[in-house]
Amino acid sequence: MLLDKNGKEVKIGSKVKVLHIDSKVTEFLPEQEVSDIYSMINDVLEVYEISGNYASVEKIWDRGEGKTESHRVSVAGSDLELIAE
Repeated sequence: MLLDKNGKEVKIGSKVKVLHIDSKVTEFLPEQEVSDIYSMINDVLEVYEISGNYASVEKIWDRGEGKTESHRVSVAGSDLELIAE
């Protein structure tokens, strides 16, 4: 069972606020991707997968001209706040 920073259970499909992203996630990524990933902080995103004490969340950016880009990142439960189940 994955718990958020307040001890509330997080499930697949839950809406969570991302409070922190570990710098290890971005240490080998290009600068633009790092900027995108850190822009997820304070966003409310849906949980797509849970593995151990981590939840995978995804954000999609509109890059214009019909192009989109997305990133999915695993975030520790202690770095999330449950907003809605």
